[in-house]
Amino acid sequence: MASMLSMQIQCPVCLGSFRDPVCLPCEHSYCRVCITSHAAVSTSGSFCPECRQPFSRDNIRVNRTLRNIVDAARAHLEEHEAFRERARAFRMRQDQSSSIGQCPDHDEAFRFFCETDQKLICVVCKEEARHQGHSSKSLRDALQTRKEKIVDKLDTLFSESETLVDLIEKQTREIIKTREKAKTLSNQISTQFDQMHQFLREKEEEVKALLLVEEAKLLDDMEVKLFTMEELLSDVRVNQGTIMSALDMEQPCQFLPWWSECGGSLIGETASSSGVLSPVGDLRVTQDSLFLGPYETHLQFFVWKEMLKSIKPVPHHPSMEFKSNQIMKVSSSGLHVQCRKGSTKNKLGAPWLKAGSSFRTGQNYWEVEVGQKLEWEVGICSCASEKVNKDTMLCYSSDSGYHVQQGDKRTVQVSPHPRKIGVYLDCARNQVSFYNADSMTLIDTSVLSDTSSSHSLCISPGHYLNGKNSDPVTVCWY
Repeated sequence: MASMLSMQIQCPVCLGSFRDPVCLPCEHSYCRVCITSHAAVSTSGSFCPECRQPFSRDNIRVNRTLRNIVDAARAHLEEHEAFRERARAFRMRQDQSSSIGQCPDHDEAFRFFCETDQKLICVVCKEEARHQGHSSKSLRDALQTRKEKIVDKLDTLFSESETLVDLIEKQTREIIKTREKAKTLSNQISTQFDQMHQFLREKEEEVKALLLVEEAKLLDDMEVKLFTMEELLSDVRVNQGTIMSALDMEQPCQFLPWWSECGGSLIGETASSSGVLSPVGDLRVTQDSLFLGPYETHLQFFVWKEMLKSIKPVPHHPSMEFKSNQIMKVSSSGLHVQCRKGSTKNKLGAPWLKAGSSFRTGQNYWEVEVGQKLEWEVGICSCASEKVNKDTMLCYSSDSGYHVQQGDKRTVQVSPHPRKIGVYLDCARNQVSFYNADSMTLIDTSVLSDTSSSHSLCISPGHYLNGKNSDPVTVCWY
């Protein structure tokens, strides 16, 4: 039935189901694309492919009834095909279930399991040449062995499941903790930047107020002089007009009386001959001398220095232990360490010493200026009772470059050469990080080898090198 129905909705041209069916005057139906293509390639006129009656493009009309029938038939055929597939699958399952437990080759019940081929076999199969020498078990024994393995695997999966649940809970807590810490740090950063912004706003207002004071002071003097100059200019122009009018007097009877009345005194006031002073000669232009000192050219630097005074210094006035000896000396401030003149290399390596303070908790930061020295070491030492040992050091030598010394030597790439080294000791994480303090770029991070002792800053000025490396290393304090 399905086959007959599919034939009834078949286009005679493409032999497929109708697509957008149209009807000719002779009542035969086709796909719109098929019949228009047929008419386009016909050279002797358009004729129905089935009955050969002529037609024109204007005669082609939509067959809505057939289109609806085709859609309904197509849906029915798809449903019918789906039903056939379900029926076929059902029959296959029935066939498979009927064959389970019976050998398809010998129609004997399965009695054994071939361990070698991993297959069910009957008594006849076991005796055949293809299974000779193979290891086999009864179905019960094979089943029991495999179920025991499955039980063991299930126990393992339960154990792994419990472990994973515990790990997931811990990881979830760490995620929450990280998010909370990130939020706290974000608020802390905002607070500290707000403080710096407030300082900068107040400093900006202070510098601008100073500018207004200096501007007002200069402009007051300039504007007084400008007013005086304008008054004198007005008087001079009046006198110019008077004198020019007098020069136009041709008659002595007219000019001489004017001279007697005011001309002589006016000429005396404006004459530039010796003995007669002109007020214009005493006037001088006040030059622009507005000056704010270093705020004009180095505003950011001087404001930065003033900002350092208003914030908590890092670190708190550090100093090295006073252990000057024959090969090394420490300045009275405890901030500068250098080799003594004439000291030479020895088997014990370059001299070194630690800072006066050591730490077990918190985060601590130091900056050490190394300048252009040819050798130096900066890092952390462990302090256990009276025993002090270098723990993790960042070392530099002009011969071998940079390396981290922590038992073994590990080369690190550093570019450009830093003028200052930042040392960040994180006691909570038991690690030390080294930075190029000029740009605050990370050089290296290492876990401390001794995590049970307190720790302190440790520095070495390197060897004297016949005076080529005589400059000190300096612990910075701002």
